[in-house]
Amino acid sequence: MPGSVRCATVAPVLTDAQAERLEACARVLDPPARIVLTGNVPGDALAAMRAGANPGVDVAVLPASEIEGVDGSIDVLFIGPAGPYSAAAEIFQSWPGRVVPGGTLFVYGAFALAPLTAALLRTVGASRAWRYFGREGVLAEYVRADLSHGERVLDAIAQAAQVRFFARRLAGRHAAASRSS
Repeated sequence: MPGSVRCATVAPVLTDAQAERLEACARVLDPPARIVLTGNVPGDALAAMRAGANPGVDVAVLPASEIEGVDGSIDVLFIGPAGPYSAAAEIFQSWPGRVVPGGTLFVYGAFALAPLTAALLRTVGASRAWRYFGREGVLAEYVRADLSHGERVLDAIAQAAQVRFFARRLAGRHAAASRSS
């Protein structure tokens, strides 16, 4: 993908639990639903979505720059790790708004990569249009919703609780880098 930066700090391989989560999400969609994957998409994420998708459900991998080429809405959006903060922020500012109410957003690398996490929390995480649903390792799930003020507060608390996981991952990477130096 032109202009994308390969992210070396999160292995582009899903765990079995992450693949099962993606496949299960795709399985409940009825045609003519649309699944779009963008960013740095691991091959196994695409395979899981295709394995779960029923006939007639469109599964497409698109460069982040091609949002204008998508007609209509998106039922499930998967965003893979994006390089620098600016690239991640651009993806989060343009793509999630195309997801239907009740639709799902998966973010691979969430609460693991500083630039991606900062962009995610500044855009999607701070929005009243998204409910944090949880995560499986570095795969975070959000549902498109219209949150009340109270729900936004609870949602912010749920996302803030992920900082501990994030800090542990960063500490582990720094320790590993120190050992290899």
